[in-house]
Amino acid sequence: MRTSIAFAGLGLAAALVLSGCSTAAEAEAPMEEAAVVDTVNSDGAELRAQLTALLADHVYLAGAAIDQALQDGGDLSTPQVQAAVAALDENSVEVAALVGSAYPDAEQPFLDSWRSHIPFFVNYTLGKATGDQALADQAVADLGAYAVSFGQLINSVVPELPAEAVQAELEMHAQTLLAAIDANIAGDPAYFDLLKEAASHMPMTAQALAGGIAANLGIE
Repeated sequence: MRTSIAFAGLGLAAALVLSGCSTAAEAEAPMEEAAVVDTVNSDGAELRAQLTALLADHVYLAGAAIDQALQDGGDLSTPQVQAAVAALDENSVEVAALVGSAYPDAEQPFLDSWRSHIPFFVNYTLGKATGDQALADQAVADLGAYAVSFGQLINSVVPELPAEAVQAELEMHAQTLLAAIDANIAGDPAYFDLLKEAASHMPMTAQALAGGIAANLGIE
């Protein structure tokens, strides 16, 4: 799935309507053309929409994979867990491909980086579910370090996106998803609302990333 990022522009004729003291000459004057940006169907809007959908899917697919792993007693080799993990990885590939449509050289580094943070959520879940607090704490530390490195990676490709801002977005992603995982382990019905809350943060992340890419590439 690759989309070409190009300049979007649409020339529309605009008529200036005058009333009252308009003269006949003014009324017969040719219409002036004004550049109008289609903010609904532009390349920038499409990029943001695709990022929003894929990142929201990421949260729900991660939640499904973790939930399945818990149902299977932490056995990550069951067919159900493997299928859930495969769907989540397919989503990672799609996110990376979207980034690659704008920055081909960054597609593989992005994919490698993005894939690397998912096992940290798994480790956190296993640690919490088995009472291994050290494993859970290490997973939180790993997620924090990942947020820093991911921010630096994105900033190296899109200087318009400050590393600290990207880091903050990833930290929020981790915090909200970990809260949902805690509720799931505890059998708390709030799990579903917390997972929804984690997904609802993704449009803000998509807006930030798409905005930085649009500014960097000069697209509308």
